[in-house]
Amino acid sequence: MWFLPLLCYIFALALTLTGIQFHISIFKYPAYLVIPFTLAVFIPLSITFLLPIDYVAHNSPLSIIWFDLPDKVILYLWKFNYWTTFLLTWLILPLLQEFFRSGHFNKLSRFKDAVKRNIKFQLIILGVSTAGLIYLILEVGLSLSHLKLMIIAISHIYSLVLALWLMAHGLISIPRNKWISGNLLQDLNHHYLKVPKLVDNLEDIKITFKEDVLQVLVLAKNFTSASGEDFRFRDWILQLYYKIPLDIKEFMEQQYTHGESNTINRDQVTTHFMTKLTANFNLNLNKLNSYEAEFNSLLKKIVSLEDVLNCSTNDDLQQRSRLVYRIDNHLTLLLANNKFILEYYMRPVLNRLLSIILFISSFIILESEFFHSTPISLMNILIYSTGINNHNLLQLIVCCITFSYMLFASLNSLTRLKIFNMYHLVPHNSDPVSACFYTTYIARLTIPLSYNFITLFVSRNSIFETWFGKSIHLTGLFNSMNNWIPRFVLIPVLLTVFNVYDKLKKKIGLTSDLYDSWALFDDDDENGENRSDVENLNNKRKDLIIVEAKRIINREMLKLSQQRSSRPETLRPFNLTNAANLNYESNRLQFNNSLMESTDQRVDSSYSDDVTDNRNDLNSSGILNSKLWGKLGGVINGIRSNVATTFNQNTRREYRDDPEDSDNILL
Repeated sequence: MWFLPLLCYIFALALTLTGIQFHISIFKYPAYLVIPFTLAVFIPLSITFLLPIDYVAHNSPLSIIWFDLPDKVILYLWKFNYWTTFLLTWLILPLLQEFFRSGHFNKLSRFKDAVKRNIKFQLIILGVSTAGLIYLILEVGLSLSHLKLMIIAISHIYSLVLALWLMAHGLISIPRNKWISGNLLQDLNHHYLKVPKLVDNLEDIKITFKEDVLQVLVLAKNFTSASGEDFRFRDWILQLYYKIPLDIKEFMEQQYTHGESNTINRDQVTTHFMTKLTANFNLNLNKLNSYEAEFNSLLKKIVSLEDVLNCSTNDDLQQRSRLVYRIDNHLTLLLANNKFILEYYMRPVLNRLLSIILFISSFIILESEFFHSTPISLMNILIYSTGINNHNLLQLIVCCITFSYMLFASLNSLTRLKIFNMYHLVPHNSDPVSACFYTTYIARLTIPLSYNFITLFVSRNSIFETWFGKSIHLTGLFNSMNNWIPRFVLIPVLLTVFNVYDKLKKKIGLTSDLYDSWALFDDDDENGENRSDVENLNNKRKDLIIVEAKRIINREMLKLSQQRSSRPETLRPFNLTNAANLNYESNRLQFNNSLMESTDQRVDSSYSDDVTDNRNDLNSSGILNSKLWGKLGGVINGIRSNVATTFNQNTRREYRDDPEDSDNILL
C-alpha cells in the first residue's frame, strides 16, 4: 500500500533534481535557494499521480491495487502541497528573485532591497484585493474564516485564468510543432526563419553588454589598487571583472580602454552608481548567455537536418556513413547507416504519428473544458462510457497521462514565453532570477489545473474537492467565475490557431516584417494587391530570410572549422576519417552556397507538407536539378579520389608528423 506511492515520490524527486540541474547548476548555490527550487518543481510533479489516486479511489467501488492510501493521509498531503505552494509563490520565491536581481554587493543589503521591493508588490496586490474584500463584506459579512477563504478564492481565480490560457496555447502549439518536424524540409525552413532575428538580438545585446564591460574595465584599471581610497569598492569591481567572458574582455581591453574619453571620475564611483552598474551588468550578461545558448542549439538542429538531407542524395553507403557522422555527437550503438535511416525515415513518421495523437488528445481536453461537468464532456464519456472506470489501474493510468499532458502544455507555453525578454531558461546556465520566475509559476499553476481537471467529469468526489472546493465556492460570484472561465478557453485556442498574437505584434510595430516567421503571413489587402500577389510577396520575403540564414550558418560553421583546425597538437592524428570530414565540410559549404545562388534553388520553395519520398520533394523544390546533380557528382568523386589518394600515399610511405599539414585536418 505504501511502497508504490513512496516509489512514485522518489521518482518525482529524482526527476525534479535532474530537470533543475539541466537548466541551472543548482548545487553550486546555497541551500536557501536549492530547497525552494526543489519544492516548487517537486510538488507539481507529485500531484500528477496524487490527484488521480485521490479521484479514482473515491469514484470506484473497489480500492486501487498497490495505491490505496487512507483519506487522512491524502488530506494532509493536499494541505501540505497547497500551503507550501502558497508560501513559495507569494513570499519565498519572489523574495529570492529580487535578492538575486539586486545590484548590491553584500547579502544584507541585497536582502533589505529585496524586502523593500516585495513590500511594494504586496501592497499592489492588497490594493487589487480591496474590491474583493468590499464584495465579500456586502455578500456574506467579514470574519477571519471568510477572509482566509477569500484569499484562497482570489488566488485561485488569478492562477486559473493564467493556467488555462497557457494550457490552451500549448495544446495547439505542441502538436503543430511535432507535425512540422514530420517533414524534414519544412522543419529545416522553420528553423531557418528563426536565425536572422535571433542573430540580431544577439548582436544587440552584445553591444549593450560591451558598454557595461567597458565601465567595469575602466573601474578595474583605475580603482582596484591597494590604497585606502580604492579599497571600498575594490572587491566589488573585481567581482564584476572576473565575470566578463574572456573573448569580450580581450577585445575590449585592446580596443577601448586606452582612450582618454573612457574615464570615470572618483566622485562618480558611489554606492548608487555601483549598484546600478551591477544590476545592468548581470542582466545583460544573463541575456547574452541565453541568446548564445539559443543560437548554438538552433545551429546544431539546422546542421543536423542539413546533414541528413545531404546524405539522402547519396546512394553510396560508404559515402553516406562518412557524411552522417555529425547527426549526433554522442556515443551510440547504431551504425552510421542505421542512424541515417532513423533520422531520415523513422523519426519524421514517428513525429507525424505523435502529432496526430496529440491533436486528438488536445481536442478531447478542449471539448471537455468547454462542456465541463456535463455528460457530453469527452473525458467523462471516455472514462465512464467505455468501461475504463471498471478497471481501476487503467483509469489511474489514463488520468495520470491526461493530467500530465495538461500540465506539460501549460509549462511548455510558460517556458517558451518571452516576458519582455527578461527571463530565459538556458541549459546548464540559467540565472537564478529567471529560475525563480519560472519555478514560481510552475508551482502557482498546478493547484488550479488540478481542480480544473476534476471538473472535466460529472462526478467530482475526492478529498481535494471536499477540502479545496469549499474554499473557492465561497459566493455566487466566485461560483460563476469557476463555471465560466474554463469555457473561455476557446479564445486563446482561436488566437493560437490563426496566429493572432504575431499579427497583432506586427500591426503595433513590435515585430519586424522581414524577420518574424509567423508575421509574414499577412491576409490584408491594403495596397490594392490581390491575395496571390500578397502570397508571392511573402514567399519572396521567406526566400530572403532563408538565404540570409544560410549565409549565417555557413559563416558560423566555417568559423568553427577554422577554430578546430588551428588547435595546437603535439601529434597529428593518423585517421583517414578526418580527411574525409574535411572534404565533407568544404563540400557541405559548396552545397549550401549553390542553394543561395538564386532564390529558385531554395529549400522547399512550395512548403509542401506531404509525407512522401524526399527525393521527389527535393526535385520538386529545385534542389536536385541537373546543374546541381553535376556539382554533387563532382563532390562525390572528389571525396572518393581524395580518400583513395590519402590511403594509397599512407600505405606506401612511412608516417611523418608534419606540422604544416596539421592545420588542414579537422579534429
